[in-house]
Amino acid sequence: MVIQAKLPLDEGHYQTGSIAVPSRLFADMIRKLPAGVVTLETQPPFLLKISSGSTVFRLYGMDPEDSCSVPDLGNHLLDVELSSSQFKKMVQQVVFASARSNEPRPVLTGTLFHIANGSMKLMATDCVRLASCTILLNRNLSNEVEAIIPSAYLKHVSKLLSGEKLRISFSNHRMVIQNQDLAAYIPLITGSFPPMETMTNATYVTEVRVSSAAFLSAIERVNLVAGGQTVLLNGTPHSLELSSNTPEVGDVHETTPVQDFRGEPFRIAFNGKYMQDIIRVIDSEWISIQYASPLKPLIVTTASTNESLVYLITPLRTRNT
Repeated sequence: MVIQAKLPLDEGHYQTGSIAVPSRLFADMIRKLPAGVVTLETQPPFLLKISSGSTVFRLYGMDPEDSCSVPDLGNHLLDVELSSSQFKKMVQQVVFASARSNEPRPVLTGTLFHIANGSMKLMATDCVRLASCTILLNRNLSNEVEAIIPSAYLKHVSKLLSGEKLRISFSNHRMVIQNQDLAAYIPLITGSFPPMETMTNATYVTEVRVSSAAFLSAIERVNLVAGGQTVLLNGTPHSLELSSNTPEVGDVHETTPVQDFRGEPFRIAFNGKYMQDIIRVIDSEWISIQYASPLKPLIVTTASTNESLVYLITPLRTRNT
């Protein structure tokens, strides 16, 4: 990944020049400088003088032509424009479901971008849980794009974004995220993302509507005993009952009232921490929980005018389910 950042300078207070320096050491030096104006000065052959107040650093560097360059983008496919805040929100609501970096299947460490028919979908999964966020774009695009982006890079770049407008460009090699001050060139992951459409569109026998804040508070309290492990959910027409029994710790039982219950009562077990991670990134007042069977994933959804969220969590087999 390559990141470019631009900072405005006062007219007449600079000369042109370039140098490549060790990034981590450079960042630590800047962070420790006293408050005030910072002066950067290149000196031959490749030396950077950093000064502020009474502090002066001299950092050995190298020829930028040998170390820093904008990568080849390949064939341009399409551009998407949206707000920085909307993109950061989408990334936060999806990337947590990606597999860790030591996953032997690289595609599971990435986030799928699917742009078609005037909408953009982000999807991530570690094959135990799945997160999907779809938004409507301001305009229809003639081309369709499906690309897998490393989730760790997306998470890092989204934290750096500011401003209002953001442009995302796709080529057959990379994705470029850029605004007025920042440009990030992120390589694509080669491979095929697992087919998940049939799972997210699965039929269900029960649907429950419940307050997201109340359900999150309940699952957080249950996880104090469950330790992020098995939690049992019992759905009834009047409430959702959460419980866990952990040897050498104790047990807990929580009851959350439901706003609407359609279908049959059900019982299912899941990883409490994974469910907590899902509910935490949802900023909607209400969520819908859809149940199909004890062996099929539990689906958590929420929708607004221009955004749709879908989450899946694989059930755990217990003696009670």
